[in-house]
Amino acid sequence: MTTESRVKKNFCFLLYNIDPGGLEVYLLRFFRHYQGQFRATLICKSGKTGALLKGYEDAGVEVITVRTGYMNPVSLWKIYRLLRNRKFDGICDLTSNFGGLYMWLARKASIRSRVAYYGQSTNHFRSSALKSSFDRMVNRLVYRNATAIVLNSHTATDNFFPYRVAGDPRFKVVYNGVDAAMFSDEKDDEMKQALGIPVSSFVIGHTGRFDEKKNHQAVLDLAVRACATWDDCYVICCGKGTEQLQESINRRQLDGRVLALGYRDDVHRILRTFDVFYFPSYTEGQPNSLIEAMMAGLPFVASDIVPIRDTVPEHLQGQLVGPDDVGSAFHLIQRMKEDRQLRIRLSCRDWAIEAYNANDRFREFLESVAGDQIV
Repeated sequence: MTTESRVKKNFCFLLYNIDPGGLEVYLLRFFRHYQGQFRATLICKSGKTGALLKGYEDAGVEVITVRTGYMNPVSLWKIYRLLRNRKFDGICDLTSNFGGLYMWLARKASIRSRVAYYGQSTNHFRSSALKSSFDRMVNRLVYRNATAIVLNSHTATDNFFPYRVAGDPRFKVVYNGVDAAMFSDEKDDEMKQALGIPVSSFVIGHTGRFDEKKNHQAVLDLAVRACATWDDCYVICCGKGTEQLQESINRRQLDGRVLALGYRDDVHRILRTFDVFYFPSYTEGQPNSLIEAMMAGLPFVASDIVPIRDTVPEHLQGQLVGPDDVGSAFHLIQRMKEDRQLRIRLSCRDWAIEAYNANDRFREFLESVAGDQIV
């Protein structure tokens, strides 16, 4: 049977929504990479879509909304009927332990390939007795019903499944894939001017949504020190919700020196205005933002946490500091500001392009979703 005559495989994916975030952008890039090669349906479990809807639709993905809650029997029945009637070849739930119920439903609906995907290294909800009990239940449902359990770090494997049987072939670590062609290490002076920043300025940048776990407090603390020390220093925060930092920026008298851009669909150009990337997260799965910064050739200072140690090359582990250790971060950045050649030596663009090659990493993910089926 030729590729042209082969019936396309039909896969279902589940997310909370498709507002911009590391996982949502990753999945969109995956769909674009394989556009037209299989049929894809995405169920948004929050009952809402998000700002990336047009991108998903342009990539040929059918987007459906179902408000699921924790254990809403009506929505569970609705999803079960959809899974059964659509006769999907495979299903992938990308909501970590919360995919447990849907792995169970997919098994009841006789879906051959059932994949639970973990894009974070730890749970992100505030724990309580009730939530912890529910979390343990759905975690066990994943373990009993998934045909593959895909995580993007070994840390996540250990945190979510410490009880797993050694050598269980269902467990796979699949690293993020990024299309290197999107990112350049050439500076974008035109974008600097558009942002109102002098072309000769030194820019410390951060990308990532506004979230307590991203530790924007440390970014602002660093900005206070850096802007007081260097008249030519500017700080840029780019990501969904970062405009909420403006009040703190004004209170610290940093207006005009710290820019909170909010969500941008041209992050690849924003990165080209940066001289150094600062990433003080408290927790990460596998950080897309840091990977993109490395692909853009940027030297970085980032958090010394296991998921980030697993993401960057071994010879640059010295660029990692405690998430709240603003003093050490400042001194590392000071060295880079004073030595342009050092900034060049600390770039790991070539390493990142090879490590997170889109063709290889996306193929690993697709093979997990398809199981033993040919796509």
